[in-house]
Amino acid sequence: MTIKKVCVVGSGTMGNGITQVVAQAGYETTMVDVKQEFVDKGMNAVKASLGKFVERGKIGQGDMDKALANIRTSTDLKQAAKDADYVIEAVFERADIKLPVFQQLEEICPKNTILASNTSGIPIGLLASATKRPDKVIGMHFFSPVPMMRGLEVVKSLLTSEETVKVSLDFGKSIGKETVVVKDSPGFITNRIIPLVMNEGAKLLEENLASMEDIDKIVRLSFNWPMGPFELCDLVGIDVGVDLLEGIYQQTGWERYKPAPLLKRMVEIGYLGRKVGKGFYPLFGTK
Repeated sequence: MTIKKVCVVGSGTMGNGITQVVAQAGYETTMVDVKQEFVDKGMNAVKASLGKFVERGKIGQGDMDKALANIRTSTDLKQAAKDADYVIEAVFERADIKLPVFQQLEEICPKNTILASNTSGIPIGLLASATKRPDKVIGMHFFSPVPMMRGLEVVKSLLTSEETVKVSLDFGKSIGKETVVVKDSPGFITNRIIPLVMNEGAKLLEENLASMEDIDKIVRLSFNWPMGPFELCDLVGIDVGVDLLEGIYQQTGWERYKPAPLLKRMVEIGYLGRKVGKGFYPLFGTK
């Protein structure tokens, strides 16, 4: 199967990042969302990201221009996906939002189109159940910021075909990612680990073991990580972290994934991290 046209559904942090790397790799890419303001914000993020790459000398201005020329935007899913060879869904991390998207894609896309999800924890088999092509449904779990992070979890459900896996692995390689094939299980690999770091950090703060800055500091220095648990929460999105934890907890009943009360309170008051300009920093810290 030859991939020429790619449709990315969703223009948020993940959607616009995926759009950027796919377009940079030379694919005709359409980014679609439900409102023009969302699409415009996503395109501005792509332009800003590419602009930083040019400033740092990682790509030339010509490369940026070519990538932007490969991108189309739309608020009409039917038009955006009707002739796509490969679709990557990157909408909100909730099954009740993703399932209708897959139902629509089933009706819109040609029968040979592969339908991928950037979900970070929702079962691929569940999403595939909304289609008549479960063999062509797969997880393509990118990491934020997408243009910078090299890893890509390729998630195979019980019904995903080997051909779909092969095409997806080749596609992942073509856009500069290093891939790992993962079974369709709660949280996959990375999100069985990272949400626990975020959750435990919140519990440490609740217990007043140390200040938030010092918890982040000792984690960075001890593990040589680029950021500590609270910096990570703010980057990923506190609501995303809570959704991940609750999703795994509901599927497995494992108590360690039950979200810390502090994380849930942060979501309730709208402190979701960098994407809204307020999170753990500066509420509890000085950054």
